Amino acid sequence: MTRQLRRPFCVLAAALLLIGPAGVSTAQEKNVRPGINDSFQDPDVDEFVQRFEIESREVYALRNEIVAACKLEPGQTVADIGAGTGLFTRLFAEAVGEEGQVVAVDIAQNFLDYVAQTSREAGFKNVETVLCTADSTELPPASVDVAFICDTYHHFEFPSKTMASLRAALKPGGRVIVIDFEKIPGVSREFVMGHVRAPQEVFESEIVQSGFLKVREETEVLSENYFVEFVPSPTPGLQALEYPIIAGYGGVVPLPKSVAEPPRAGASVVFDVTAGGDPAAVNPGLERAAKLLNLYGSAGRGASDVQLTVVLHGGATKVVLTDEFYVDRFQTDANPNLALIDALHNAGVQILVCGQSLNQNGFPDSVLSPQIKVAASAMTAFINR
Repeated sequence: MTRQLRRPFCVLAAALLLIGPAGVSTAQEKNVRPGINDSFQDPDVDEFVQRFEIESREVYALRNEIVAACKLEPGQTVADIGAGTGLFTRLFAEAVGEEGQVVAVDIAQNFLDYVAQTSREAGFKNVETVLCTADSTELPPASVDVAFICDTYHHFEFPSKTMASLRAALKPGGRVIVIDFEKIPGVSREFVMGHVRAPQEVFESEIVQSGFLKVREETEVLSENYFVEFVPSPTPGLQALEYPIIAGYGGVVPLPKSVAEPPRAGASVVFDVTAGGDPAAVNPGLERAAKLLNLYGSAGRGASDVQLTVVLHGGATKVVLTDEFYVDRFQTDANPNLALIDALHNAGVQILVCGQSLNQNGFPDSVLSPQIKVAASAMTAFINR
């Protein structure tokens, strides 16, 4: 049964989205693929079952692996965007359990009627269907934990409107999973090259501009399709940061291989860190060291491709202290730098502290983090390198 919510749920095998976050322009968006959804106005469901639910279709053959990769939890609400014949709707209904809910949303009423019937026959009482329009999901605000868009994004006629309204419909902590065809000249099938509007990087850019951050790409499951996950961005339009070598610190924006001045192997670098900063926050100098390593990782290189030394002196001397001494001296909950120091040390970074600065600040050697080496002075450390 098609349900009308406070604002009707609404998605498609074709296109969606209306309401956008602040700062995301969706007004007067042009139809990017007029007519692509004509065949879904009155589809022959039996014909599409034979097309969609067949082992030669990658997403059908690997359906169980895809569901596992979605990392659903019992009790969640999942919106199956462009549900079609309900292949994933029924699998999701089992995954989220009786306390959860699955909303099959599509532009074709024929599909929704079939999904409702087959779900009842399978004993699922947690499935609802919603008819959508070409430019809006019409999902109620903060109503969905996970939105799943499988081989459907390329059918969106108004992608920014559709994705913007979907963003508004996500609960706090909500996620969007997009699976679509790889479009690679000389690699992808002729059907894909002619049918799919754009390659992965274009679709990802559109989604980011609609107010999302890419946070994960599952590379081990699919080959003809890609699997990417997004979350709402607090700053719509910005690209998500990566942390390929130092997790959680010094994030970098991935850039194309053609960018000028990429990291090169064999460099030897010394970071002169003197600023103390906020005692309750990670030292900016250590963050920069992490960023350099992550730049190498983002370019496909390893931590061993750069010889990095960090020399701490002046106000930065305090970052090397053990938790107990640091808390007593600076009245914080802990030394916020120690986890990053461990990560840098494990990545092969040599961290030196000026022995003269230790003495001037009254820090005995016995209260230093074990990963730290004491230099005769910062000056000699620089000269020797």
